Amino acid sequence: MSQYRFCNERLLKDLQVDGEGTCVTFRTPSEVTAVHFDEQRIEKVVHEDLHTGRVSQLGPEAAHHIVVGSGNWERDVYHFLKPSESPHLQLRLGLTVHRGEGTWSSLPHHFETCPEQGFEEVFFYLLRGGTERAIQVGRGLWADGSPVDAVWPVAHRAFGVVPMGYHPVVGEPGVKVSYIWGYVAKKKSWEKI
Repeated sequence: MSQYRFCNERLLKDLQVDGEGTCVTFRTPSEVTAVHFDEQRIEKVVHEDLHTGRVSQLGPEAAHHIVVGSGNWERDVYHFLKPSESPHLQLRLGLTVHRGEGTWSSLPHHFETCPEQGFEEVFFYLLRGGTERAIQVGRGLWADGSPVDAVWPVAHRAFGVVPMGYHPVVGEPGVKVSYIWGYVAKKKSWEKI
C-alpha cells in the first residue's frame, strides 16, 4: 500500500503508481520502474521489462536534459525512459524542475492539443518552500474519454493524475515546484522526445 495519497481521482487503466519513503513505482502491464529520489532530483531509476525479465539501472547522467519555456514558465526537463526498440515498452518517465518560485509549467506538447481517449499520465509532486502547496489545472480528456475542465490543489509528495490536454501547474508564492512524471506512450505520436 502506498504511503502517498492522490490529490485527485485515480482515473487510470494501465498505469499504476505507489510509493513510500524516497521511492515511487510506476507499473504498466509490460514494465515496472522504481524511481529513487531526493527532494529535488532523481538519484536512480530501476526499470524491469516484464516480458524479458531484463532489469536496467539509470543514474542522473543517463537523463536527456532539455530546457523548456521562458520567463515565469521556464523549467528543466530530464527524460529517463525514452522510446525504445521494443514496442511493448511504453512507459516514459522523467523529472521536471521549475526555475524559480511560484512559477508555471506544463504547457501541452503538440499531440496533447487534440486530446484522445486512453492517454494516462501521473505527476508525483516535490514541492519546496513556503506552504509546499501548488495548483494543478486540467483541461482535456481523462483516459476513459470523459472531459475535464478543473483546478485542484496539490501538496508535497502527492500523486496527481494529469489529463491529456492543457495541464499547467503553478506553485503558491515562495514554492518551488518539481515533479516526477510517468506516462504511457501507447502511440508513436504520443512521444514527447
